[in-house]
Amino acid sequence: MFNNLFYINQNIDMIDQLVKDLIEKAIIEFKKEENKEKLENEILNPIFSSFTEKIYPYVSLLFIMYCINLLLIIVILILIILYNKKNI
Repeated sequence: MFNNLFYINQNIDMIDQLVKDLIEKAIIEFKKEENKEKLENEILNPIFSSFTEKIYPYVSLLFIMYCINLLLIIVILILIILYNKKNI
């Protein structure tokens, strides 16, 4: 029983070290300039441009709604001020 636990613990330590080494090597590769450019040009830019194209109509609609809301608030404030002046 103790032998099996020791064997399992040894395998977990080995897997842990393997994952750490893999992550360290991946970090080193991502820091290289040519890999940064490939990652940016081949993966990140297409994702962000696609996201931007899909989200643009919603952002513009929100901006328009915000402007209309602000305009309504200003009009309501002016009406309240005029109504109070008239009643005074």
